Amino acid sequence: MESFKQRFEAAAKAAGSRELYAPGPEIVDVPEDVRRKYKSSGAAVFAWGKALLDAAASKHPAVLLSSIYFGQYGVSGTVAFSALVEYARGLGMLVICDEGIRVTEDNAVFAALAYLTPPSGNDLSETHRIPLEEHGFNADALVVGPESKKKALERLLEAASAAGREVMVPEIGSGLKGLVSGGTY
Repeated sequence: MESFKQRFEAAAKAAGSRELYAPGPEIVDVPEDVRRKYKSSGAAVFAWGKALLDAAASKHPAVLLSSIYFGQYGVSGTVAFSALVEYARGLGMLVICDEGIRVTEDNAVFAALAYLTPPSGNDLSETHRIPLEEHGFNADALVVGPESKKKALERLLEAASAAGREVMVPEIGSGLKGLVSGGTY
């Protein structure tokens, strides 16, 4: 299996750029004209995010997304985030979830399940619950907080490895280029 770095290098070569697309809070700052077209806020966020990803896909090999921005929309925001991760992957972009969570021994396996495994099981919009054991966001890599403890990271890495995914731990004060070029734990 190719590592994240190998897949990133191949995608960067195809895109002609090593620059990550990082829309930040812009992805959930849906313009009013887009909001009016949809009945739910989640559908509007997905439509806006889809338009942003469509514009970025040919120029960027990867997208940096954070579920934190989608929380304001509740369950429909979680569904939109999950759908955008899958949409970006369908466009050929690698997806890095930049969650910055502090990994502990208690949450390490759940973090891997939540972010690094493919979705399966029930549709969240129908069940109104988030079954971690049945649903993952399917990201290619997960960025966790630099203050995470080594033993906890080892548990997360073990779970991530089983899913064929990567975990990145940024150095304090580093930029995104550092993550891609060697910040993999």
